[in-house]
Parts: sequence; C-alpha cells; structure tokens
Amino acid sequence: MTLSLKLRQGLVSIVLLILLLPSSFIAIDQAFFTQLLTNAEQRLEVHMYAILSDLKIDDGKIELSNNTLSPDFFRPDSGLSAYITSAANTNTDADIPLAGSTSGYSSYVDSIVWQSDSSMNQNFNPPDTTLVPGEHLFYPYVSASREYWVLSIALLFDSGEQTQPLTIHIVQTDAMLKAPYLSFRNTLLTWFFWIGAALVLLSVLAYYWTTKPLSKLDQEIRKLEGGEQDHLNGQYPAELTTIKEDLNLLLANQNRQKQRYRNHLSDLAHALKTPVAVLNTSALSQQPELKEQLDRISGMIEHQLKRASSSGQDIWKKQFEILPHIEKLCNALQKIYRDKDLHIQTDCPENATFRGDETDLMEILGNLLDNACKACKHQVKLTVSLNPLNLVIEDDGPGIAKEARKKLFTRGTRLDTYKDGHGVGLSIVAELVASYSGGMQISDSPLGGARFELIFPE
Repeated sequence: MTLSLKLRQGLVSIVLLILLLPSSFIAIDQAFFTQLLTNAEQRLEVHMYAILSDLKIDDGKIELSNNTLSPDFFRPDSGLSAYITSAANTNTDADIPLAGSTSGYSSYVDSIVWQSDSSMNQNFNPPDTTLVPGEHLFYPYVSASREYWVLSIALLFDSGEQTQPLTIHIVQTDAMLKAPYLSFRNTLLTWFFWIGAALVLLSVLAYYWTTKPLSKLDQEIRKLEGGEQDHLNGQYPAELTTIKEDLNLLLANQNRQKQRYRNHLSDLAHALKTPVAVLNTSALSQQPELKEQLDRISGMIEHQLKRASSSGQDIWKKQFEILPHIEKLCNALQKIYRDKDLHIQTDCPENATFRGDETDLMEILGNLLDNACKACKHQVKLTVSLNPLNLVIEDDGPGIAKEARKKLFTRGTRLDTYKDGHGVGLSIVAELVASYSGGMQISDSPLGGARFELIFPE
C-alpha cells in the first residue's frame, strides 16, 4: 500500500510537470509573437504617416521631402522599404472615383510611382490591392520566394489640379520580425529548461521528504514480520501516529490472548497428567481395555502440550534456516534406526528459511521423517524447494492405500503396526500445517512407498 501511494504521488508530479511547463511555454511564446506583430504594425503605421506628411505631387510626379523619414528607408538592404503605387487608368472615358467609392476600379492597374532607396536591391513586387480609399491592411506577403509583412493603405491624393488614387505599402522583411522572436524563444527555452530541472529536483526532494515517514513505517513493519522487533517505536507525523498506536495495541492484544490460551491449555494438560500417571500405576490399568484408553488420554495430553507450545499462524513470525534442523533430525534418526541400514537423502537449498516457530517445524519434520524411517526398507528422501516453500518426504516402504489416506489424519487412527505411538502424530502435523495456512497431500512415491508433500504460502 505504501509503494502504491508513492507511485501515485510520483506520477501526479510528473504529469503536472509534463502538462504545466509545455503549456506555459506555448502560451508565453504565442503571446510574445502576437505582441511582436502588434508592435510591427504600429511601427509601420508611424512610417506610413511620416510618408503621408511628406508626400506631394509636382508636375504629375510623386515627390517626398525626406525630412521625417527613417534612415532605414535610405540604407540598402535595411529590411524596411516603402512603395507607392498608383492605379493607372486603362479607360480614358472613365471618371476618377470619388472618396469612399469603389466603382471604376476594374479599369485601373497598379504601377509603382515611387519607392525608397532601401528597396533598390530588393526584388519585390507590390501586391495588387483592392482596398477602399482610407482603408489599411496589415498582412503577410510572399514575393520572389521571400516572406514579408506589409502594411498597405489606399487613399485619394488631391494635388489641387487632380485627384489621384494611390496605395502606400510599408514593407518589412520577415527576418526583422523573426530575429527578436527567435532570440526570445531561445532565451525562454533556456529558462524553461532550468526551471523544469529545478522543479524536477524540488519534486524529487519533496517526494522523498513527504514519503519518508511511510518508508520508515514500511521498514518497521517488515522488521515486525521478520521478528526483529515486537512493536512499532518510531516517531511519525500526527497522521501516522494513530495508525502506529492502533497497530501496537493490536499486537499487544494478540500476544496477550495467545499467551493466555497457551497458559490455559498447558495448565489443563498438566492438571490431567498427574491423575493419569496415578491411574497408570494401578493394577487395573494393565487390563487391555483400560490400558488402551489411558494410552489415548496420554496421547491427547501430549498433543495438547505440544499444541500449547506451537506459535501457530501468528501475524509476525521469525525466520530461521531449515538446513541445520534437517541435519540434526537426520543424524538422530540415523542413530535410532541404525539396524535398518538406513539411507536418508536430503536436498535442501542453503538459503531455505521457514517463517514460524522452530518447535513447529521440528514437530512436523520429526513426525513425518520418523514415520518414513519406520515404514521404509532402507531409503528415505527429503526434498525442499522454494517460492513457495515445499517439503517432500518419500520412502521405499509399502506405501499407503488410497482409500485409507483420508482417515490418516484422524486423531487416534493408526495405519501401521508399530507398538509405540498413539495415532496422534499425523493429526498434530496436519493441524500445525493448517495453522500456517499450508496444505498437505499424500501420493505414491517413485521410490515405491508413500510421498508426503507440504506446501507453505509465502
């Protein structure tokens, strides 16, 4: 749960950065470009009004005094130029249109009547416009494969003797507009890169700072699961303090209940053990019927004592290595059954561990290996595998009939002819395995005898 919360927080931060930075960059970039266009239009309007103030016609020729014009109009290749075109009349009978009128324009063709010195090296053809006199337009224009921004205004110029339709074009190369735009964009990109890097760094630091208590709690819980500590003792923020206290209370209550159960079960078994021992000394206890019942009672008492010492399925269990315990059991069984020429084969990884109580594992393996040694001819095999923990005990004995396997785990049921034992060993094994949420299966072994397979969940 902690890891998924961390993942969600990290994904939220990444998504915010991915969405916020590019969208902010695009918005600022477009706003700056729009402002550049507005400024360019206003600047060209100033030049246009300067031309209008100096414009005059002398002997039918357009002349400008050049007193108020920008020096850029006189410098070649400055990127700023101006053109004045006139609508030449192709119909001599047509009247010159009045101001505000659009009639008669189909009989006029625009021709350049004046252009600035800066346009001499510029292969530019002014656009043919159909503007109404007094109307102006700012627009992009392509001429000779080069891009320009043009401000055009149409007017009727009255020279006193005649009224002549003129169109003034103030032309600026696209490079003059793109240069500051590209410079600003590169600067903006650099700033956003460093801002993004700083935000990523701050997000990472904030992520680790905010999830540090969760990581600490996760580590403590893992220590509880591994048996390294029995309660949570770290300092946590107020939001996690309640969880810590509740978990500690749950652990304390569980330990108290488990200890109380063990004590009551142990007291009861010990209380019965003494009267049974007295009965066993009586002459009547030698009668077959009474002896059998007393043996069953003794077996049940022994079973309950072992059950009281079992940890069962605790929430938190210590882990310990299995191989040393197997070696101890096998050495002991080799000595007990030395008359059988017994051979016990073991296959157990060195890193195999059991999460639970050592007594429980010794009880499980001790019962199964002891039964296998009793039933076998000469060979017993124990195999341990991991992920999940799997224990397999096999022998080369007579095996167990399929119809009798279900009865095998019933307390008091015996399927062998051994003199010792009370028929409760396998029932103890079954209960212990079940207490760890494990499973047990009985089948035929390739060795010829019985095969007991125990599976414990991770």
